This record gives sequence, structure tokens and C-alpha cells, in this order.
Amino acid sequence: MQRWNNGGKLGLAILSGIIVGAIAAGVHLATIPHEPGVILHALIGDLVAALSTIAVCLAIQLRQEEVHYRNAIERAAIVAELNHHIRNAVFPLCLIVQKVGDGDSLKAASEAMDRINLALKDATADALSGRVDYGDQDNQKAA
Repeated sequence: MQRWNNGGKLGLAILSGIIVGAIAAGVHLATIPHEPGVILHALIGDLVAALSTIAVCLAIQLRQEEVHYRNAIERAAIVAELNHHIRNAVFPLCLIVQKVGDGDSLKAASEAMDRINLALKDATADALSGRVDYGDQDNQKAA
């Protein structure tokens, strides 16, 4: 999904407002009598419609950002909890291997912990960035 900067979002909102205002002004100029007072009031209404469209577009974009950040925080909390439980489960195993294990088992345990740490770091990065959608992978496996 493409991430827009604030200038792009503002530009899109302004473009939407211009489109709405231009279409409304065109319809009014084509359908109402060409009296200066009537046209002025119609064009002022079209300007208000354009400004309202800009405000609505910005509100929608702000809501979308809020939902995105809320989801990112929820994913981060889940990954942090998972990280905590995995480390609590593996730590006693590492202590036992260090206490009673030989050199090979100590090396294997150290490599396993390094792989677990790397997997947890990758999972944390993926959860925070939203790059991976595990729901889509489940649907692909079922198909």
C-alpha cells in the first residue's frame, strides 16, 4: 500500500474540492438564468461546496491514518506479548543447557536463541510496518 506524505494528501483534497466546485459551477452556469445576482449567489454556494469537499476529504484521510496507527499499536502489543512469552519459555532451557550441557549442545542452544531473536525482530518489524498480512496467507493456502 502506498503511503502519502501530508502534501500529497492536501493536494488530493484540494483537487477534489476544485473538481466538485467546477462541476457545480458548470451546472449552475448552464442551467440558471444569467442574472448577475443569481449567478453570484450560485457561485458562492459552489465555493462553499468546494471548501466543504476539501474538509470532508481531509477528515476521511485523518480517520484513515487514525485507524492505521491504532492497528499498528495493536499489532505491536501482540508481538511484544508474544516476545515476552517466548523468552520466558526458552530462558530456563538455556540455563539448563549452560549448566549441564557440553560444548556442542551449548553451541546449538546459542544458535537457536540467535534464530529466535532474529525471528522476533523480523516479526516486530513486520507488525509495526504492516508489510505482512497473515490473513491473506491463510486464504492463499486454502485456495
